[in-house]
Amino acid sequence: MEGNSGGDGIGLITGEDAVHRVAPKTAPEARPVVPSPGSPVPPARPPAAGQLTLKAADDESRFVTAGTITTLSAVLTSQRPEPTTVQVSVEIAYTSTYPGEGADWPVRWLLPGKRSFSDLVARREKFMVPLSPGHSVPFAFEVTAPVGVRYGDRLEVRLTARFDDSTSNDATLTLALIARQAILAIKTSRGYEREVADTLLARAEEKPDVVFALLVPAALRGYVFAEGMSFEGVHEMLKGIRKARGLVAGETTLKEVEPLLVPKITVEGFVEGAIVELISGPFKGEKARVKKIDQAKEEITVELIEAVVPIPVTVRGDHVRMLEKGGGKSGG
Repeated sequence: MEGNSGGDGIGLITGEDAVHRVAPKTAPEARPVVPSPGSPVPPARPPAAGQLTLKAADDESRFVTAGTITTLSAVLTSQRPEPTTVQVSVEIAYTSTYPGEGADWPVRWLLPGKRSFSDLVARREKFMVPLSPGHSVPFAFEVTAPVGVRYGDRLEVRLTARFDDSTSNDATLTLALIARQAILAIKTSRGYEREVADTLLARAEEKPDVVFALLVPAALRGYVFAEGMSFEGVHEMLKGIRKARGLVAGETTLKEVEPLLVPKITVEGFVEGAIVELISGPFKGEKARVKKIDQAKEEITVELIEAVVPIPVTVRGDHVRMLEKGGGKSGG
């Protein structure tokens, strides 16, 4: 799925503008101003205060699934030439697609100089950080996406840093986590994939926020794939379903499922003149010779070898099995 990406416009100078552009006149050489004896000397301007930088150690925003623990990190740096103290403010903000129903995201933080994470109870906190010239101080936040999270729910860690003497502009940074769905693999008894999926679908219609979609791949026996928000939610819905054997631990990636979404061409590999065996239909078990291959319809026209009168029979490509390849035109 593609999205539109915005960007800064780039201004171009046309050739006509470039032709009519006039070079600025050279200013006359400035003469040094010598103060007259006894005149007051203006005080020297104090050096500009150093700046603060607050940057993400990794991505500023990430997509997470329910029940996962993610660490967000930031780095604070001062350009002041002398040691200083910086006040850092932390604000935790939750946004839910269902206002008033969003689950709280537990947040723990690791302050500079500490060795372990501690719970961040309040949504707004302040702490002081000593900074040496040219040195950076990292700090991190450990966030747990709750089991009851909804699709699109968002947590933001909003950071603001300022010098203790407030002599420069504040440095700000927002780190965000956005909840997304997961693809989970369900183990079933072989031959009962459709039955398990139908029962789960009926339950999903009563709780649409748990399971969004189901996939029953014909090429993979014993498995059904569910698109849902949490492992625990899907696990709970599977309880009591006949022939459902449970969930596979962990999340299944879209890359692993993608080959199952592309139908395999059933006539691939067959050639005209090949000897095949019919494995389905009224002529099951009979041997035949391939006479024509229709790739668009995925059908093969064959002639039965042992028939007294050669009659062409058209069957689906998955209703025949290759025995001997012959020389001829390929249908792949």
